[in-house]
Amino acid sequence: MLIEKLKNKKGKKWIIIYLACVINFGVFLLFLWILRPYWGEINTTVSDWWGFNFNLILFLYFLFTIPLLYSLIFLIFSFKKLLKGNELILSRMYKLIPFVLMLIFNILISFLLDELGSYSRLIPQYFEFYSIFIFLTIQIILILLVYPLLKNIPHLKANLSNKIIRAKGKSIIIITCILIGYGFAFATPFFYIPANVHEGDLPPKPDLIAHRGGASLGPENTLIAAEVALQFGIVGWEVDIQISKDGVPFLMHDDTLTRTTNIRDVFPDRVSEPAENFTISELKQLDAGSWFVDKDPFGVIAAGIISPEQAESYRGVKIPTLAEVLKFTKNHDIYLDFDMKSPSNDHPYHDEYFEIILDTTLRSGINLSKIMIPTKNEKIMNMLMYKDAMDVLTGYEYINTGDAYTNEEYRIFYQQDFPVMVYTIDSVERFCELWCLGVTWVKTNAPHEFYELETPIISIRLESYKLIWIISTMAVFIITLGIILKELKATK
Repeated sequence: MLIEKLKNKKGKKWIIIYLACVINFGVFLLFLWILRPYWGEINTTVSDWWGFNFNLILFLYFLFTIPLLYSLIFLIFSFKKLLKGNELILSRMYKLIPFVLMLIFNILISFLLDELGSYSRLIPQYFEFYSIFIFLTIQIILILLVYPLLKNIPHLKANLSNKIIRAKGKSIIIITCILIGYGFAFATPFFYIPANVHEGDLPPKPDLIAHRGGASLGPENTLIAAEVALQFGIVGWEVDIQISKDGVPFLMHDDTLTRTTNIRDVFPDRVSEPAENFTISELKQLDAGSWFVDKDPFGVIAAGIISPEQAESYRGVKIPTLAEVLKFTKNHDIYLDFDMKSPSNDHPYHDEYFEIILDTTLRSGINLSKIMIPTKNEKIMNMLMYKDAMDVLTGYEYINTGDAYTNEEYRIFYQQDFPVMVYTIDSVERFCELWCLGVTWVKTNAPHEFYELETPIISIRLESYKLIWIISTMAVFIITLGIILKELKATK
């Protein structure tokens, strides 16, 4: 056998070390792949931080692929060399390289996951979603190992030092370790209930709120993006509201206009100025759609989700005012979620910002119960009361969270029939988990990813979930008992 052939050869530890390197970088690439629903948003966020367009994900793929390929090639080369001879001799440099690479890149990935913040939360959520299959796989392997482990107890005893452990105690120690390991593996699913396990009937599917109007389907914070998102079953949309220098509320997420408009062409001397420094007439001169067509930040045009003809219609779209947004929202009878971006202290309308927004909303004649302002701010609540606008949904009527609650807390909110909105969810796996947890609304850039889902991809009732582990535990018990009885019979 191959293992026996390598057993007596020197230097085989370097095969293991370089294999660890390959696995290490493979895991990094897996993490990047898990984050794929957020690639567009991550690249957009990073570009906004650095002030220029930068494809971080593509850069990281190249960065991690290079040491992965190096380690893999060196592993294959070293393995063949060891098979031909009795010893694998490496220079000091080749001995240092795997440790240096793993140290540098593990520090880098730790830093990146920390900087990515809420995005990195998707990694444990992804494994949680498939944890039923992971647990099942582990338990099947453990069941298959029961017989070999019990049969090899004498061999395991022989490998334990007599100086440290007395001969009579070896069997007890080995069997205790096996029992503890098996007990932990088989008991874990009873205490760890994944998010896609639901109690009783499956909760209703969460309603979709288009984040920034559906930022992956069209230029964010524009009417045309929301219009496209309506085709994918949204019940509302979220918008970022700033106020112009002359006191008109308008939609814009970034502090500046560089990322999502052609300000470099129209006002080249004012590129770095805050958006709030422009009058509404100046803002209306800008093209807020062509950037999306040229960059295709979420890959929807390349994927054919948005046709080239439809994409071309985005060119030239304007930054909408709040009044235009309210009219659109009222006509389609959907929710409007306010993300208010208060102007700087020296802005001429700083003190009147919210009152102007509220007055604009009231003048529109929109159904106030469709307006969502996720706050408990005392000043805002007093203004709503003073303006007789208490029908507006605030932080007292629902929870607006960046997925910051535990599974058990989400389940409690559902049991108490308290509405919860979770943002910003672009992962199908996480959407399905939140569905099973009973979340009311999900805010997303990508409503097209969830629109056609009739049931979660993977979900299971709590009773069935527990039954699976009861059966698997009984299987191990029966198999173990059978082996013991067989061995006792053989010794008679």
